[in-house]
Parts: sequence; C-alpha cells; structure tokens
Amino acid sequence: MTERQKYLRLLSIVIEDLPTSAIDTAVRAGYEAPTTMLANVRIGRVMNLEHLVALIGFGLPEFQIPAELLPAAPARVGAALPLNL
Repeated sequence: MTERQKYLRLLSIVIEDLPTSAIDTAVRAGYEAPTTMLANVRIGRVMNLEHLVALIGFGLPEFQIPAELLPAAPARVGAALPLNL
C-alpha cells in the first residue's frame, strides 16, 4: 500500500471524530508544522501521512492506528544492504 493510500484509508476512518482542536494542541505542544498545513492535512487537502498520524495522536489519543496504516520507516543512512549471493 502506498503512503497516499494509507493516508486516505486512515483519514476515512477518523475524519468524523478528529477534532479541530487537535491542530491547536499539536502546535502548543511544539509539533513542527505550520497551522495551515495541519488544517489542510486534517481536511484532506494536503496528503501527509506523518502529520495525520501526529494529529490523531493529539486529538484522539485513545485511537489505535492499525499497523498497516502507519508510515513506512525511513531507511537509515549507512544501513547495510542485503546481499543476494
């Protein structure tokens, strides 16, 4: 599943329950994103899975995000690549 598909699926699950106050809570807690970006992520205008997951954490802390909808972990720099011998 692509990050875009994960974002859309997750948003479809939480869109009715995610309060607008999640944006203010995130900003006041020091989350590094502009308020307008978070507002656009919340309504689906900007598709950013990491920001959506953060908003859910601030606005719906009891909600358990399914593992298959979490963002893919970025590859570590300097990580060994598997050898196919």
